Amino acid sequence: MAEYQDAKALVRTANTAIDAADGDAVASAMEPYYASDVLWRGMHPFHEQAGIAAVADTYWRPLKDAMGPLLRRPDIFFAGSNEIDGFSSTWVVEMGHLMGTWDRPWISLAPSRKLAFLRYCEFHRIEDGRIAETACYVDILNLLAQSGRHPNSGTTGSVVLTPGPATHDGLLYDAHPEAEGRATVQLIADMVTDLRANKVGSPEDHMTRFWTPDMCWFGPGGIGASAFFDGYRRGHSGPFEDGLEYVTHTEHVARLGESNFGGFFGYPSLTVRSTGGFMGLPPSDVVADMRIVDLYRHDGDRLAENWIFIDIPHFMATQGVDILAELGRES
Repeated sequence: MAEYQDAKALVRTANTAIDAADGDAVASAMEPYYASDVLWRGMHPFHEQAGIAAVADTYWRPLKDAMGPLLRRPDIFFAGSNEIDGFSSTWVVEMGHLMGTWDRPWISLAPSRKLAFLRYCEFHRIEDGRIAETACYVDILNLLAQSGRHPNSGTTGSVVLTPGPATHDGLLYDAHPEAEGRATVQLIADMVTDLRANKVGSPEDHMTRFWTPDMCWFGPGGIGASAFFDGYRRGHSGPFEDGLEYVTHTEHVARLGESNFGGFFGYPSLTVRSTGGFMGLPPSDVVADMRIVDLYRHDGDRLAENWIFIDIPHFMATQGVDILAELGRES
């Protein structure tokens, strides 16, 4: 659709301008492309920001001052209509790494003084030719793990520099038939409905119906990556289900797809209790939110790859744990 192509061009041009600007010039670089009152949803410690100046001062300026110049290395890029609002709004999604040399402190975290890769995923809602809303998820724990700073509980999956799609075709700069994206969204929605009905992550019948046997799950820092049914069970879903008591799911903010890629984000997505000591936490009755991004690639009628961002620092903060302060010391 031409509307999607226009939206993609807007986001790519905006990102080029932001990437070229130094910390002091980011706000000016954003102004031609973002609504002046843009709603920006970030992870802990950034949270929600309103307006271009707030986004630039809270997120972009400190990051660029710490690691700039930054090189954007996207692995997935697509656009589509949002199923959650009846396919009435247009969104653009990009996922990859921001690469820089981490030479100065960032959000009170000591620098590694080495090359660093910050995982990111951005959802942008386009309205009247501007970016009106953004969700920006970054994986701070994965960044810290690159310099040897891991949670004391360790990770149940593997700590890796998260790869892009195995098919190397995730950058959908060209147009694709609308029907393909809608089919992707439906597959994801069916999988989510099944998960919510069961309130667990990996019963054998669910995995067999919705996932290829060689599926890959690229989780956030603090959890790590896993592959194949048994590895996924050991590396993520087993510890997740054993450590957390499900409370409720919250409706996603956006869910969309194009070609065989799609995904969603929630702010939050899930409410749980850490009754089983998830990630080394003591058992607790505290009700805590999880802000989550899931991106997918499907192969035929099943899902093959899944990239996940979870705002674990926010989840930990609701439990009274400042995980960034614990891990932020110089390695």
